[in-house]
Amino acid sequence: MDNELSWDQVRYFLAVARAGSAMAAAQQLGVGHATVLRNIAQLEASLGVRLFDRVRTGYRITADGEDVLASAQGMESQAEALQRRALNRQPTPAGRLKLSICDSTLFNALPLLAELRKAYPRIELALDRERDAAIRLSRLQVDAALMVGNTPPDELIGRQLARVTLRWFCSTRYLGRRAVPAAEDCEYIAWTGPSELDDAWQRAQLRRLTSQPRVVVQVDTHEDALAAVRAGLGAALLSDADSEGLRKLPFAAPNESYGVWLLTHPDLRRSGRVRALFDFVAKSQDERTRT
Repeated sequence: MDNELSWDQVRYFLAVARAGSAMAAAQQLGVGHATVLRNIAQLEASLGVRLFDRVRTGYRITADGEDVLASAQGMESQAEALQRRALNRQPTPAGRLKLSICDSTLFNALPLLAELRKAYPRIELALDRERDAAIRLSRLQVDAALMVGNTPPDELIGRQLARVTLRWFCSTRYLGRRAVPAAEDCEYIAWTGPSELDDAWQRAQLRRLTSQPRVVVQVDTHEDALAAVRAGLGAALLSDADSEGLRKLPFAAPNESYGVWLLTHPDLRRSGRVRALFDFVAKSQDERTRT
């Protein structure tokens, strides 16, 4: 039946009710904005009620939505209890976990993965930084991937781990004794970033500074761009976390902020190793939120 109720619809409803907006719920759930809206619409059609009013600040739950909320929370508690029971019957996760990770100068996942290995010593990590992580996940060539961007593919599921702020920087070695040159006189280093941060995106950011940017170096990774900036080759769009000793360009456009996502394919989410990874990450994030 087209109006058959599903747990996923209820899960999306709870996320929007708690986050106050479909966009925030999508980021928490690791899905696209459209996926959240579609599931909310399907749940409203199944129940025959309007669950939210769209207001300027986000989504406000309706009186009918409040009535549904208590039942939805009860369903969530039962689902969590069933999941705990199932996990208690599962053998200790073991074997190779293939994980595609992003540039460590954008997000260093190694400390988190070290803690994962302590919790699950029988898991063997196989890490790589190959491009096209979304394609590799869709082909089930890796178990999970760390990706940077604000629009994770709708066909993948996961959660947001962090956000990365990017700004334009140059080094004192590049400047020497001169002042920071005007945007049109500055020399730039462009890097082909992961996910949606591709070459076209980079050049669009450059054109926000000047109509004819002087790109003197093209590199493949943020790590190489950072090294090139420190060597004095020019200015680049870099993670704010790795900017120690660098000069922020005073004419730069507003800061760019992107999410770091841990994603997997729906067909892999029941794998013991993948489930262990996501459960561990969720627990770690919950503990950081409480402290």
